[in-house]
Amino acid sequence: MKRPRAQVVFALGFFALAAQTLLFRDFLAAFEGNELGVGSFFSSWLLWVAAGAVAGRLSRVTRRFEVLTLLYLPAFVLQHYAILYVRILAGVKSYELFPLGTMIASSFVANAPVSFLTGFLFTLGCRWWAGDTESERGVRETLPVARVYILEALGACAGGVAVTLLLAQGTPPETIATLAALVLASAVAAARVSSPARLAATAVLVAALASGATRSWAALNNRAEWTRLLPSDEYRGSFSTAQGKYLYGYEGEEFAVMAWGGVCETPFIRIHAAEVIAANLCQRPNARNVLVVGPGSLPICLGLLE
Repeated sequence: MKRPRAQVVFALGFFALAAQTLLFRDFLAAFEGNELGVGSFFSSWLLWVAAGAVAGRLSRVTRRFEVLTLLYLPAFVLQHYAILYVRILAGVKSYELFPLGTMIASSFVANAPVSFLTGFLFTLGCRWWAGDTESERGVRETLPVARVYILEALGACAGGVAVTLLLAQGTPPETIATLAALVLASAVAAARVSSPARLAATAVLVAALASGATRSWAALNNRAEWTRLLPSDEYRGSFSTAQGKYLYGYEGEEFAVMAWGGVCETPFIRIHAAEVIAANLCQRPNARNVLVVGPGSLPICLGLLE
């Protein structure tokens, strides 16, 4: 097994699953966690993978397969912004529920770039692997699909674990995407080390990561998400958890927290919280334990503690 070739396929799987995970988080935020949207996401994803596999079967471009894998990088950026602005592109207001037909059509279009390349590059990679083996040994490999699938699956496993650990530590998705891109670009550079241009591209990615450019990218995306509902000058910052990304700032004079495409908490609005507490405690004035569930939980809990 030629090591640079195996590294390229492994890195391909690593980036593919990392990209899918991050894009799925974007999708859930854009569609506010709609359960029908989850089915729409994966069905359209797999449909485009199948279309890409057909295109890969018809394509004859295998000599520069390593370079073609870098198409994943602009495809990820394109799909990321297509999902981020899907409501604007579909003509659905931020406060409206997505109509089912529009949601299916939007997810079908938005999922095209990365998922199409996933099927295309896998099929093309199998032919590239078989062709390289034949040119090296003079014998055509009998099971190139199995080798490519195993290596890509191992890379996907590593990518999934890496993304999970980084998200759990609160790493911004933009930084994770840059790290995954660095893994893929490094593998391609190792396979084609004689090319100064590709080595320079890898160096640029490293420099961008070190200089904090990914944090600027994250801040730009966060402000764009905030502006869909609230004024841009009221945005104050963000933080990430394993469950999602949270933006915070002000809605008029009130502090607000936004997640999943909408305002999820306004912790210092006490008037409504006081009404909820009074309406419930008057029915059970001797209650010793209170279970608080649903939107607006934080101001209610703060009111109960007073």
